Amino acid sequence: METLLTLSLGEYSGVEIALRLTVALIVMTALILALTASSLPAKFQFPLFLSAVALGGAAWFEVALWQSWKEAFELAGTSYCVTGQLIADENRIIAWSLGVPAILFSSALLQIQTANKSRTIIWLGLILLFMALVAPFSSRAALITFILSWAIVQKRLSIHLETKLLWGSILIGIGVLNLHPSSLGGGPSGELARGEILRSLIDILSLVIPALLLLIGVLRISRKDSQG
Repeated sequence: METLLTLSLGEYSGVEIALRLTVALIVMTALILALTASSLPAKFQFPLFLSAVALGGAAWFEVALWQSWKEAFELAGTSYCVTGQLIADENRIIAWSLGVPAILFSSALLQIQTANKSRTIIWLGLILLFMALVAPFSSRAALITFILSWAIVQKRLSIHLETKLLWGSILIGIGVLNLHPSSLGGGPSGELARGEILRSLIDILSLVIPALLLLIGVLRISRKDSQG
């Protein structure tokens, strides 16, 4: 008879804390972007509002993921047993596909200094829209569109330090995605718990940190613009 998967109290609590922290950080970052945008000149508002709205949508799906995790297990004595409900990992993928392309596009908008860059932004926007559509179905296609988008930004636009760090953080998140929790041992329960925690780290690297770097870039450019 096959034994039901169980998680220790520590494993379950570790994952739930990671999920709750991810939701809280995404929501807080979205609010910071929106509140900051409202106090800036109009030409700096759109990138922040766009990212704030995208993060708000991402947070909605992260909450759904957290709820599915709680419904997938129930406390039985000193451990948590599966209930038969599935963990809705597709919500995490949709959150990524909503937030990441919007943040990347917003970061590119900050690099526009002359009118002849508008065609570049249009092409970049189309590629990032394609990324948002294919990311839920193919991580490889998402990576290819990410590399293509970076090539366009690097070649056509003037890149600031915050932009490099922003894109680098997302790239690191994609790299963490390729880590396999099974290589650390600990059996199926440990693999599941570590996998969820790693994916929460990916969300922070791909959504929260890039959005904060975007905010820093906007504040620096707006201050420079006001002084000039």
